[in-house]
Amino acid sequence: MSILTNRVKITFHIDAIKQDFAFIRFKRDYDGKWWGAEELDRIIGDDYKAMSVGYAQFAYAMFERKSNNIYQLENILDNDPKFTKVVAIEVQPEAIYSGNNECICEVSLARLLINSLGSSRSKYKHLHFSNLNGSLLRVPLFTDKLDNSIAVAEISIDSIPAQQNEFLLNVTFANYRRKVAIFREYKGEERAKILKRPEYIIYDGTNPPSLRRWLPSSPQEKSDPNKSYIQCREKGKKLHVNFIDFRSLKDFESSRAGILHNVMNSIEKHLSKYMTVEFCTREIDHDLPLDTRLMSNTGKIQELLHGEKIHILDKVDSEESHELVTQLKQFLYPCYITDEKFITNSRKTEKKPALNLRIIHEESYYQENKLTDQYKKSDHQIQRQNITIESYTQSTQDGWKNIVKTSLKELLIKRDLRAEKITLFDWSKLNATGDWTFAAWNEEENQNHVIFMKIKPNGKFEFHKEINILNWQKFETYRKFMTDSKNKKIRNLEGLVISDSGDINQIFRTDEISLPNLPEIAQILDELESEIPENKRTRNDLADIVEEFLQVSTELDQEKFNLFSEELRKRGSETISKADLYSLIGQYLGTKRKQKDKEINVSITKEATSFRDYLLEKHQIRLKFPQDNQTKDDLFDPYFNIKYFEETENQAYYCVGSRRDQLQFSFKDARHLRQIVAVNGSKLIFKELLPTMDVDFVRTGQSTVIPFPFKYIREYLNLGEDK
Repeated sequence: MSILTNRVKITFHIDAIKQDFAFIRFKRDYDGKWWGAEELDRIIGDDYKAMSVGYAQFAYAMFERKSNNIYQLENILDNDPKFTKVVAIEVQPEAIYSGNNECICEVSLARLLINSLGSSRSKYKHLHFSNLNGSLLRVPLFTDKLDNSIAVAEISIDSIPAQQNEFLLNVTFANYRRKVAIFREYKGEERAKILKRPEYIIYDGTNPPSLRRWLPSSPQEKSDPNKSYIQCREKGKKLHVNFIDFRSLKDFESSRAGILHNVMNSIEKHLSKYMTVEFCTREIDHDLPLDTRLMSNTGKIQELLHGEKIHILDKVDSEESHELVTQLKQFLYPCYITDEKFITNSRKTEKKPALNLRIIHEESYYQENKLTDQYKKSDHQIQRQNITIESYTQSTQDGWKNIVKTSLKELLIKRDLRAEKITLFDWSKLNATGDWTFAAWNEEENQNHVIFMKIKPNGKFEFHKEINILNWQKFETYRKFMTDSKNKKIRNLEGLVISDSGDINQIFRTDEISLPNLPEIAQILDELESEIPENKRTRNDLADIVEEFLQVSTELDQEKFNLFSEELRKRGSETISKADLYSLIGQYLGTKRKQKDKEINVSITKEATSFRDYLLEKHQIRLKFPQDNQTKDDLFDPYFNIKYFEETENQAYYCVGSRRDQLQFSFKDARHLRQIVAVNGSKLIFKELLPTMDVDFVRTGQSTVIPFPFKYIREYLNLGEDK
C-alpha cells in the first residue's frame, strides 16, 4: 500500500532552461540574507518586465532570453538609482550546487520557474496566478466593489534537508485588508506597526487584474486608503480555508488541495520543457483502523460517571442561565447520570467532591462591563469546566449538547488527574510489561523546561517536573533530546516517548502532508457539472432511457418507473438540467425522510441508486458524487486510519486520519506526517503506541495526532493553585 504526499521530485532540464531563460542575482548583505522586497517588485513591473522573481539567500529575477540583452540589462540596472543598494550579476542555472557561487540551483531555481506561472494565462480567470514579493500568489477576482478583506493563497516550494532534488510544495492563506478598514479597527502603536508593512494596489496589467506592490514615486506621496491593501488579520477572527472541499468544482478549486492540483497541472502545461515534477509516494507498512467511539457511546460514558456527582454552578443568574440549568439537568439525567439526586445546582458555591459545571459569561462581557471574570481553572482539589451562556444562546440544540458532552469529557480527564489513573482508555490494550514515559516541553516554566508522565502497566501514572537529587540525571537526559545548541526547544518537536528499557523516540511534526486522489476528484466534479450530452437532454430522451433501463432491471418497482416516465413525457420536448433530473429521481424513485419540521425526497432507494448508476455507466451522465465505501477508499484512503512506515532502522513516519464513516464533503485540515527518530542508539518503539491515538476524547469525536498522554500533560500544566 502506498500514499502520495506533497513531497515532489524535480528533474531539471538545464539545457532547455539555459536556452530560453537568463537569471539575474541581486546581492545585498544583511546578516548574510536577502532583506527588503522593493527591488523584486520593481523589476517585475512595467520597466523591466521580468518573467518571475524569488529569493532565498539572495534575490533573483528570471528573464526571457530572446527578448532581452542580458549584458545591456546589467548595465541599465547598475545605473538605475532605484537599484543602487544592490549588485546585479548574471548567474547560470545548475540542477545541484557543485561549489560554483555564480549559479542558481535547487530550491532557488525551482522557485523562479514555478513563480513564472504568474505570467501564464488560463482560460479560467479565477485560476490565474501572480508573482508578488518573491512568491507565487493566487488572488481572488476583483469586482467594482472592493472587499475590505481578501484571502490570498501563497504557493511555496521548500527544500528538504539532506534530500537532493526533493522539495515540499505547499499552499497557505493570508488575509489582506483594505487600508481604510485597518484605520477603523486599529489604533495607536498597533496601527502604526501594521501601516509600516508593504502596501498593494490593484494592477490592470494582468488579465484578470491582480495585486502589485505600491511603490511611491516620492517620500511624500501617499496611497489611497480606499484602494490599497496590507497583509493583516481580521480582529477576533482566524482565517481558515478548508484543505479540501468537494461540494462543487468551484469549492474544490478554491480549497488548498484544489489550488495544489491546479499548480501541478500548470507546471505540466507550461514548464514541462524545463523540469519534470512528480509527487513522491510513501510505502505504508502498517494501517491501523480507527474504531473507537467512546464519545458517541452513551452507555460507556454513563459507566465512567457511575457514582460521580455533577454540580452546576450558575454564576450568571439570569433567565437564560436558569433555563440552561434546567436543560443541563434534563440532558444529564437519565442519559448520563442514573440517579437524579447526584445532580445538584447552586448560584454561589461549588462542591469539592463533585465535578463542577460553571455557567459564566464569555470574557468580552466582563471586560466591557468592567466586572471580575468568573472563569476558573481546575486545581488539584476541585474539577471545574466552564460553559459560557453565550455558547448556549448562540448555538443550535445539537451544538450546545456537543459542548456539554465535551465538557463532561474534559471533567473526566481532570478526574483522572486527581485519581492518577487512566480510565478513558484501556491501557492493558498495549500489553505493556513495564512503564512508559512521555516527556513534553513546559512552555510556562522559567527553569524546569521538561515535564514527564510515567504510566504503569495498570494505567496508574505520576508526573515529574521538579529537579532534585533523585531525578536530576533523568531530567537532563530528556532535556538533551528536546533542546538545540541554543538551549531552546527543538523546532517542531512535539515530545519524547521512552520505554521501560530506556529506548527514546522523538516525535516531530513535519510539513509533509498526505494527499487524496486529486486528479480523480477533479475529474468526478467536472463530470458532475458538465451538461447532459446533447442528444439526451430532452425529457423524451430521458423517458426513452427509463424504458430502456426497465428492459434490463425487471426486479425493481415497475410502477415507480412508469410514473417517472409519464412525468418526463408531459413536457417531452423540453430540455432538462441535471439538477431537475436529480430532483425528479428523488421524487419518483426515492423515498421521504423527515428533516427537522418538514419532509424531503431522498434518493437512497434501490430504484434511485440503480438508475443513477445506469445513467453513468451507459450514458456518461453523472448526477452525484459517489459515496460508496470502495470509492471513498480509492479517493481518500490516505485520510483514513493511522498509516505507519519505517524508513530506516532509526527513523519512521506516521499520519493520523479519520474514520471512513466520518467523511462528509470536506476536510478542514491537511493530514501531516510526523517523523519518529530513535536517538542515542535506541530502537524504534513508537509502533507499540499507535493505539493511543485511536481515541476520540482529546478532540471530541475525532482521533488525536499524538499519543493521548500528552493531553494529560497539558491539562496537568493548566491546573490552577489549590484553594
